[in-house]
Amino acid sequence: MKKKIYKILFFCFLLFGFTSKNYAQEHVNTDLKHVDSLAQKMFVDLNNRDFDAILNMTHPKVFEILPKESMKSVIKTMFEGNEDFSIDIPEIIPKYKLSELFKSEENHLKYVFVSYDMTMKMTFNKQEFNDESKQIMIPMMAAKGMDVEFISNNTMDIFMKDTMTIILKDDTTNDKWVMVNYDPDSPLFYKIVPSSLMEKAKDYKQDLMLERKKSSEN
Repeated sequence: MKKKIYKILFFCFLLFGFTSKNYAQEHVNTDLKHVDSLAQKMFVDLNNRDFDAILNMTHPKVFEILPKESMKSVIKTMFEGNEDFSIDIPEIIPKYKLSELFKSEENHLKYVFVSYDMTMKMTFNKQEFNDESKQIMIPMMAAKGMDVEFISNNTMDIFMKDTMTIILKDDTTNDKWVMVNYDPDSPLFYKIVPSSLMEKAKDYKQDLMLERKKSSEN
């Protein structure tokens, strides 16, 4: 009798374990599909220069530090330039990669890393660079993950490798998926995301850089 009970219990354990695993995996797949659609929308909005849509997807904590209108001016300058410089970013959807879905019990946090390469052309309207200045700028920007080629004394092509955007949701976003750009040099980034996410982002970025390094050596 006991053996039959144990068999039934063992069977139930396998059945419910398999069912709950499938249920959890379905939720992960649903989340990743949704994040993929948000990544697509992000690039479309950038191409359309729809700055209001971009702000609507931005982490709300950003606006506790910088007012929305001020942030909009910053984004417009990034994409349209100003009297000092102009920027030309191709209106394309780059080939991008989604990470796995990461979770943390802290604030019911879920997040995905979106990595991609970006190209742009930057022209300085009031400044020119001589050969010495160019030789200084090129390694400085390379240290930030940007390959630079000067095509004139005031214009350069920039290739930004393994750019990362984090799409996340937790209690602080009211369970809404939002985005924040990965920038370890920005104090703003440190104020917005939890330390667990920061550590994971750092490791993920290093893995991307290592993969690129290995590919270049093959």
